This record gives sequence, C-alpha cells and structure tokens, in this order.
Amino acid sequence: MPSAFNSISFSPGSKNWIAKFFELYEQGIFEIDEELIHLQTENLTHFISHQTGLIYGTPKNFIFSNALDKQRMNTDEQLKLLLFETHLFTYLRKKQHQVRKEEFIAALSEFYANTSGFNFIDRVQLYLTKNPERKLELILQSRVKIKTSFFGINFWLNHLSNAFIFLDVILFRSFLEGKKETFHQAYQAAAISVLNGLLFAGFSDQKMEPQEQKIFKHFLASASLPRKIKRVYTDRMQIGIPLKLLKQELVQDPLLQQITYEYGHFLIQGTHMISDQERQKLQELGKVLEMTQDQMLASEELCSAFIAQSSADQLLVYKQSTESSFAYKETSKRWLKIIGRNRDRLIAEIKESKELMALLQKSTKQELSSQEKEQVKEQVYDILKSMPSLALFLLPGGTLILPIVMKLVPELIPSAFKINEVEKKQPENEL
Repeated sequence: MPSAFNSISFSPGSKNWIAKFFELYEQGIFEIDEELIHLQTENLTHFISHQTGLIYGTPKNFIFSNALDKQRMNTDEQLKLLLFETHLFTYLRKKQHQVRKEEFIAALSEFYANTSGFNFIDRVQLYLTKNPERKLELILQSRVKIKTSFFGINFWLNHLSNAFIFLDVILFRSFLEGKKETFHQAYQAAAISVLNGLLFAGFSDQKMEPQEQKIFKHFLASASLPRKIKRVYTDRMQIGIPLKLLKQELVQDPLLQQITYEYGHFLIQGTHMISDQERQKLQELGKVLEMTQDQMLASEELCSAFIAQSSADQLLVYKQSTESSFAYKETSKRWLKIIGRNRDRLIAEIKESKELMALLQKSTKQELSSQEKEQVKEQVYDILKSMPSLALFLLPGGTLILPIVMKLVPELIPSAFKINEVEKKQPENEL
C-alpha cells in the first residue's frame, strides 16, 4: 500500500512520537476529517471505536492515520496510538474547533493527573521529565499494558493488551463535560461497575465456565484496580454477584452501561451457544442498565459484527482460549441472521442508486479502478450509516462490502453475469 508514511520514521514506541504525530499532521502527511468531527450523529465515538477495535483493546484500524504502516508497530504501540487518536477525536467532537495541540495536551494531561500503576523506572522518568508531551507518552504507555505477577498463574496475560482501555475514553468524555472527579476515583468506580455486569452475565446459567473465567480474568487483569479489590473479584468468580449489589455499584453513564452489556454478551457468545436461560439473564442485565430492547439488539449486533470482522490473531481476548474457533463459527451464523434482518431494506436502498448498481454490475466482469472503489465505498456507506451493525463492514480504506453484497444479495446482479459462475462451498467462518 503506497503511503507517505513508508519513507518516514514514526514509532509510538520511541520518544517524542506525539510531537512527531502533530508534525506529520501539520505537514499534510495525513488529515483530520473535519466532516467526521462535525457529523451530527449520536454515539459516534462508540461506533468509531467498534470499527477501530478500541472497544475490546484490539487495534484494527486508526481513525486518522490509516496510511501508516502498522506492520512496523507491535500491538501495544498500535493500541497506544489508537488510544491517543480516540482521545483527540473525542476532544475535537466536544470542542467543535480545529486542532489546538497545546490545549489538547493540557486537557489530557490534567485528566490523567492522578493515574497510577507506573513501575519504578517510569515513575522516575515521569518525575524527571518536564516536557508535557513526553509525560503524556509515559502515561499512555502505562495505560495500554496489563500488569500481572511475573510468576503468577496468569502469566500468559502479560502477552495481551488492555481490554478495558475504552474506559479511558468514556471517562475523558465525562471530564470534558465538566465532571472533575479524579481519574483514579472515576476509573475504579467504572471498572467495578463493568466487572459486576460481566459477573452477572457469566453466572446466567448459575456458574461461570472455565473458558468464561479465562476471558473474565483478562478483563480483570486489564482493570487497574488495587490487589485487595482484585482478590474480591477472584472470589466472586466462584459465587457470582447478587442483583442488589450490581445495582448498588452501578455507575450511571449511558455509554458505560452500553459497553457493559456488550462485554457481557461478548463473554458468553465466545465460548458456547447462548441458551434461553442465558439470554433471559442478559435481558435482565440490560434492564438493570436501563437499556431498551432496540439498544440491546443493536449492542448484540455490534458485538457479533466485531467478532465476524476479526481474525484469531486480532481478537486478543479470545486468543488464549482453546474454544476460540467456536466464536467465529457461531458468530458467522448469527451474522447471516443480522444480514437477513436488514436484507430487504439493503436491497431496496441499493436498487434506488443507479450509479452504485452500475458499478456493482461492472465489478462482476472486471476489476474496479481505485476511484470507482472509492465511489462504491462512499455510496454504500451513505446507505448503511442508518444500519450500524452492517456499516461495520466498511472499514476505513477498504471495500469489503463488495464481496458481501455479491454473495448475500445475488439477485442484485443480472443473471447474464452469473451464467458461468461456479458455486463454491464457503466455510462457515469465512465472513
């Protein structure tokens, strides 16, 4: 993939990468999409974070710098850059003005002022450095890492990244809205609220299965909580959590409550088929979280879409699970149902666009040019922006929707183009 970044030295693992990021922006190497920033769409940060993978601590795409060669960065470096970009996106969405680097750095630094979890070397570096950008680099570095005992039974977790990193974005948004609670206090309350929801979902069949426990341990290790509190949750893994305590410790934040439901769904569907009893318990969790039926369905579809869009290497929460293949196989089946629910509407919308129909038909006979592919992506995005679970197929810079449309709504393509088509058996988890 040709990119101006390919000849430029840029590494989020080295010093001064934040200054370099803004320098590349000022040089026009990449742009910050003003139209996206000012888009009047509810919960856009949540939707964008599903596309990028930040919701589950799995960096798949960046918001602004997708021209960057990700192969040069390890997972932690990608996640660090993605977290920084999402904070910047959140800040610009709230302020509704052009990038003002110093103001943004100052606001983010103030937000993280009371964070903890640094090792001895990082604490010394943080104390000695006077540069605010360098201080922020050290803080972000500490946020993406999972901290576990070197000789502990969860040593494998050291190879994974923070699955709770999206909590930082939720709390930064609240901070920008005027909630001046210290980061340490706000984060601890939010993490406890989400962990309680995960426990409630995991005990929907009166016990938490070993594979569910493993995924829960990943979330628990991701939460920067004191050891005393983590020991409480180690005990709760065996006994669950009563509804009364769940309500008592619930943090009232719509976005936090939404991802709590999604994480609970994510915990269950990754290891086995959701039973009627479990689905009923998830419904009960959704009601406690003050979600409507439509919101619960949307969250379920977003969760399923994310898994369907992820490879085994990308889906870090499942990476250590011996049952991870089940997640992809079963999610693909559910994904087809999601497509089915939107199928008639999708077909009708596409048929109304003559230019899009012409391009789709052309693509069955020959490769589309880059400009034509961009036209398809833009037009299909316009159609799908009211169908968020389907719109996840439109990853930044990609045209993944083309083969999906061809395979799942074949009647859009005139029969003349399919005379010599050879039917291929498609693996269940190909999507």
